[in-house]
Amino acid sequence: MKITKRQLRRLIKETINEVKEPMTVDYVYDSLMGKQQFGPQQGITRMQMAMDAISANDMEKAANKVMDALMIDDPPLGAEEELAEWLAAADDEDDIAQIGSEWGTKHFRN
Repeated sequence: MKITKRQLRRLIKETINEVKEPMTVDYVYDSLMGKQQFGPQQGITRMQMAMDAISANDMEKAANKVMDALMIDDPPLGAEEELAEWLAAADDEDDIAQIGSEWGTKHFRN
């Protein structure tokens, strides 16, 4: 299949515009509610794993679960620590989703 220059420009423009849209709370919440598909925690949502980590005061693990849900493998320098700090203030699932959307927008959608 061939792509014309015009089609390629349009695809690039659409992709750039999509990247600039902020992460919504609903998007983050839905991502976190996906269940682990493999491993010892199979069947548990990433939201529950993040809540458990926060309850255990393991903010690094909670941040990793949020990043896993958002499919973020290589955050900018210091971003992971920032997310962990923000998650320390989370009291419930809504807080985690709100924090995840603000953090994701700041680091990946600007």
